[in-house]
Amino acid sequence: MVSKSRGRDRICGALASVCAAVLPFTAYAQDTAIARIEAIEHQIRGLQSELHRLKSELGEAKQQLRQSRAEAQRAQQEAREAREAEERARQDALKAATAEPSIAQTAPQAQTAQAAADTSAVVKVSMPNGRPTIATADGRLSLAIGGFVQFDVGGFFQNPNSNTQFPHLNYGVNLRRGRIYFVGQFDDFRANITPDFGGSPDGVPTLFEANINYTGIKPVTATVGYFHPFVSLNDATFPGNTLFLERPSIINIERSVAAGIQRASLGANAATEDYFASAYLTGPLFGAQTPTRLNGEQVGLVGRLATRPYHDEDWNF
Repeated sequence: MVSKSRGRDRICGALASVCAAVLPFTAYAQDTAIARIEAIEHQIRGLQSELHRLKSELGEAKQQLRQSRAEAQRAQQEAREAREAEERARQDALKAATAEPSIAQTAPQAQTAQAAADTSAVVKVSMPNGRPTIATADGRLSLAIGGFVQFDVGGFFQNPNSNTQFPHLNYGVNLRRGRIYFVGQFDDFRANITPDFGGSPDGVPTLFEANINYTGIKPVTATVGYFHPFVSLNDATFPGNTLFLERPSIINIERSVAAGIQRASLGANAATEDYFASAYLTGPLFGAQTPTRLNGEQVGLVGRLATRPYHDEDWNF
């Protein structure tokens, strides 16, 4: 038993000696590895600093290169512009030298062209609504000419009979309306002169209207002269828009009292989408006086008011 115990003691002592020898070596190895790692990290940091410095120098070099290229392009552009300016100057001098002999010949032509341009700039000719119109360039002064013609042609299918009260009915042609409109305008003033070569019957030229109008206050139109006062809806309708050549008899009776065409008038009318209003002081008809009949002349007052007091998307009163 004693010998076994001694053997174990020897083994344990040997192990202890080995451990005592190995532990210092292991500690030294660990210290060496840490030092090497720190040295490597220091080298890496140095390399990173050097790389950053190289990048900065490369950026500065690129910037200098761009500036050099821009300066070279500017120099090339300036040189090209100088060459072009020199070429233009040479061509201008050549043109001036060759144009001097022809100046005397082209001067009259240039003056004629300038005069034509000035005339076209002053006067304009147009056809608004088919009516020939001459106007100044600014449109303040204009003269327009228009026309309106209505012929009345009639005939009968008949068997003449001498025993009747009217044995034969005539065929016929009549110029009911033959008007030439002259309209002059200056700013807000308009003058109308309209001779009428028609009639019922025709053959005696007369005057349809001769008046002066002022339209400077919208929507009012003031009128003085021989005019056709507005007294009813049918009476105010343009004759070219009526169904027949003649208006209804009741309309002719109504307007013959103090209105109708060729009536000396002083008044105004105003119209919008919601109302129409007119009032005129009227006098005699054109041609009412003759050298042998200087009678007194009538004075009348006519007017018309039409309105729709309410209207919307669904109702219209």
